[in-house]
Amino acid sequence: MINMYSMILLAEDAAEESSLFSADQMGGYAATILLTVFNVILVYIFFKLVLFKPILGVIKKREEQINANVENAAKSETEAAANAEQSKQAIADARAEASQILEDARADAEDQAKIIKMKAKEEADEILERAQSEVLRMKKVSIEQMKDEISDLAVEVAGRVIGDVVEHDKLKDLAVKHTEEMIGEEVDSLGE
Repeated sequence: MINMYSMILLAEDAAEESSLFSADQMGGYAATILLTVFNVILVYIFFKLVLFKPILGVIKKREEQINANVENAAKSETEAAANAEQSKQAIADARAEASQILEDARADAEDQAKIIKMKAKEEADEILERAQSEVLRMKKVSIEQMKDEISDLAVEVAGRVIGDVVEHDKLKDLAVKHTEEMIGEEVDSLGE
């Protein structure tokens, strides 16, 4: 123990004798500074290669991905705006087309109505014409029947008044002739 105690005393004496800025001390300081600078440069290179480069690569990739997402979002927004405009135009075109279809349908319906009215009028005119000609025919038939009846009646009356002086066939011919003359004018005026 004495040895140790004596060493401690010697070290204290040596420390008191040397100052902080002695040449020996300055050389130690310079070596420590160089070693520290070397260690800092070595740690910087190590961190740069091992940590900073991969981290910067990841950051750069993330930045590129974000920029790509922003560009895609801008493109999507532009496309959405274009699609919205196209949709508006398509809706406007569809409305215009629907309006045109309705207008065409109305026009076709009006044309069909006119055609149907024309056909109905033609059919009504035909029916009326047929009815008029049937009425005329029936009037003529009725007049002919009346003529025959009047002739028969005139022959019968003449036969009773005149008696057997004139033949029955001759009397009938005269009655028919006379009735035809009188009624002929009526029948002709009906035919016109």
